[in-house]
Amino acid sequence: MSGEREELIEKIDALTDAEARTLLGWLAMMRRKIEPFSGEQSVGPLGDLLGMATVAREPGRCTMELTVDPAWHNPNGVLHGGVVYTMIDYSMGGAVQPGLPEGRACTSIEVKVSYLAPVREGKLTVETEVIRQGRNIAFLESKVRDESGQLVATGTGSMFIFDVRQD
Repeated sequence: MSGEREELIEKIDALTDAEARTLLGWLAMMRRKIEPFSGEQSVGPLGDLLGMATVAREPGRCTMELTVDPAWHNPNGVLHGGVVYTMIDYSMGGAVQPGLPEGRACTSIEVKVSYLAPVREGKLTVETEVIRQGRNIAFLESKVRDESGQLVATGTGSMFIFDVRQD
């Protein structure tokens, strides 16, 4: 065991400052205790894990925020695109669901994301709008901005609207 420990210490000592920060972020993520969310403000399990918060939600529109955690950086030191995708996906559901009658729900059919600028830190805001909605399909557009208002990503998608079955 001591040989493994020595090897680990050597590898840690050889890390750059940026690599060490990333490693610390990963360790922090591994040690997080995720409590089941029991309030009305839950975005959903993955959104809750990421610390996403709903700013505004009404039929046809949804705005959500997220503070970037270095633990979510990719190997290039920028925010992993999957985090931005998750923001967009959740906000699309948040724009459609409030306008649905009881007993109806929605789920993603497809989402396309265009990444326009790298993000390393700060708070991101996603604004989503329903462009057109029929009985079974809604089409949406999303814009993700950083704290300075710079557009860092856009998304388009469609959601399937269906009857919820209570078996």
